[in-house]
Amino acid sequence: MNIKVLIEIVSKGQFIRPILNYVVHYLESDRSDKNKNIVNYINVLKLKWDVKYDEALEIIDKELQKLKKGGLHCLILVEKIGILVKLSRNEEIKEVFNQLKEEFATLPKYLRGIVVEKLKNVHELNFEEKDSQTIRIWSESYENAPAAKGFILLSKAREKKNEERYDEAVSLNVEAFKVLKIVPHPSGMVQALNNTSWWLKDTNKEKALAFTLPLGFYLGYYFDDNNFDVFNFLDTMFQVQKNNNDPLVYETAFIFSRCLSQLNKVESEPIKNTFKDIINQLKYYVFNLDNNQHRSTPKLRDFIRKVIGKEKIPIDSINISEKTLKEFLSANTKYIQPSTLRNIIDALEFEITTSTPICIIKELKKKDIDKKFEINLEKFKNLPKERQISELFTSYLVHYYKEEIDLKEVIKEIEDRGLIKERCDYYTKELINYIFERNPKIEFNSLLTNVRKPKIYTNKNITFKEHPFYLGRKEVVKRFMKDLNKKNLKEFIGNYIGLDTRQKKTIEKFIMNYGRYYDLRDIPKEFTPKVPKEIDPWVKKYTLKRKPSALSFYVFEGEEREEFVEIVKAFEM
Repeated sequence: MNIKVLIEIVSKGQFIRPILNYVVHYLESDRSDKNKNIVNYINVLKLKWDVKYDEALEIIDKELQKLKKGGLHCLILVEKIGILVKLSRNEEIKEVFNQLKEEFATLPKYLRGIVVEKLKNVHELNFEEKDSQTIRIWSESYENAPAAKGFILLSKAREKKNEERYDEAVSLNVEAFKVLKIVPHPSGMVQALNNTSWWLKDTNKEKALAFTLPLGFYLGYYFDDNNFDVFNFLDTMFQVQKNNNDPLVYETAFIFSRCLSQLNKVESEPIKNTFKDIINQLKYYVFNLDNNQHRSTPKLRDFIRKVIGKEKIPIDSINISEKTLKEFLSANTKYIQPSTLRNIIDALEFEITTSTPICIIKELKKKDIDKKFEINLEKFKNLPKERQISELFTSYLVHYYKEEIDLKEVIKEIEDRGLIKERCDYYTKELINYIFERNPKIEFNSLLTNVRKPKIYTNKNITFKEHPFYLGRKEVVKRFMKDLNKKNLKEFIGNYIGLDTRQKKTIEKFIMNYGRYYDLRDIPKEFTPKVPKEIDPWVKKYTLKRKPSALSFYVFEGEEREEFVEIVKAFEM
């Protein structure tokens, strides 16, 4: 295989994994012995993305012993130094760094960009200026390669950040984001946004918060739940939102919790070790939307007592009996009804902070849902029945609330007599509300220049917007739903409902990736996957586009791919 073509592919980062899966399939069906070194290089990339560093290093060291100096040898060294940085193995980092610098002059130009990108970033992260000299970069032609240029900009942003020149660092990160969006290189794009939010969280917390909007959107748009980067970037969002007392912090914690709960023990171990801080705080931020009564805790009683005293609210102005309130405040009752707590909240006015009892946040969110639902239910009823089902299914696929909803029963109600407010629980109301949320326009120049005042939320003005993570996912699901043959919509949904939980997740993964790879361009024609015969009838039946269908198919690997084929067969019956 031509190394130059391979570099064109891998320059897009882990987003290009389905292409690499297809390449491996193609190479192994050709001459597996001849192409073994390239297949091993691709396996190293995938192990690195899966955070299986020791396994990747084992393959790397074996390959370096066999390979002569040259293109593939250099690419494997680049992966080695990247993994060593993740493992903080400083002496080995310097050794490989110097080796790459020595080989640099003899490399063909098409290889230099990827090497410079890595060396520049490794240098900024791991070396004092006195320890080594950087490579001169901007006079070379590879500055025009978008992926290399984007990561060079990221490293220059890190330089400015280390010098505490934050405005310049942010501008460089935004420039890097725009360059990497052209590639596209999702990991680099989201890294640029994440760096900006993280670096500013202690120096300009309002601007840091503004950047969590595009960060959440592109995180949801491009990444599956089990990707390590998802947890890293959600952690940034959580910390920044918490610093700003932003209501979205509760949804960020909820998303983190749901993503973590879907991992098995082996997958979750590195997450639990790395993100102990946010995991320890989840219990203070995550709540469900049921209507059960609340436990009367000392924290809740003290909070209510202090607000009543501060506001000097007469007890008879609160819409509950004096006896009920006194029994609650004196801890004579162990539980309080949601309606009772809601009445107390409505009579008071107080600022919302991260120390506000979680049951109060829960009631405020339910109140917000009710208020929006009064308007949105009428909008929903005015849609044609087919559109109602399509929009509900789109909203359902995007959100983690779907696990609490009986989709079959909701669709039956829509078809039989239409949704009735009294029969809708809060999860269903939330999904209906989210149908009518629109993506805010992300204007980076505005994010850079606008001076934002800290927003103070109270129980009177708080609102809970849809999380940008869900908005990003909605965009990719809409592409699938647009192409899905409407004549077969009910059949598709019926087949989906009949699957078990694991099978549903597999279909959802295909749908998400169908949208993500919808507009992918600049892939060499010989390495653009074709729809395999196993799913060809299914793709034709539901009138799906062939290129995103093929790419989404090759996202799956091993047993998961076999399972997807079996699910598709069940859909065709």
